[in-house]
Amino acid sequence: MQKSNILKKLLIVANILITICLILVLTLKTKITYSLYWTITPFLILLIILFIREVDKGTIDTDINKSKTIKSSYNDSSTIATVFYALIYLLIEFFDILNNNLRNNTYLIIGFFIITMIYELFICLSIYNAKKETEKLLSNK
Repeated sequence: MQKSNILKKLLIVANILITICLILVLTLKTKITYSLYWTITPFLILLIILFIREVDKGTIDTDINKSKTIKSSYNDSSTIATVFYALIYLLIEFFDILNNNLRNNTYLIIGFFIITMIYELFICLSIYNAKKETEKLLSNK
């Protein structure tokens, strides 16, 4: 539980940093601000994956005859969302290799920021629903 609290705080700090970087990109439009935005993004992805790994309680095995413990695994929706989000990031990186100034496009940065926020909301809702289902199954026992 302590580890998830630390990850929550790190996620909040990373989201604040990426928002500040977005504001800097929109106002200054320098190479340093673009680079800073795209440098913080993989760290945010890593923190989200660590947070999912630590917190997400997906499917539960409540067969008492088989075992008396509750087994947990990753929720499929959060895993699929993470894969698609990472693929979008990797596609941006790939097309930036082909077209050198693609990552310096303001509209791409705004769009990816919106995708990031939608992805994080989806992950939070997925974890909330998994916890709610777990509590419901535990209260029935």
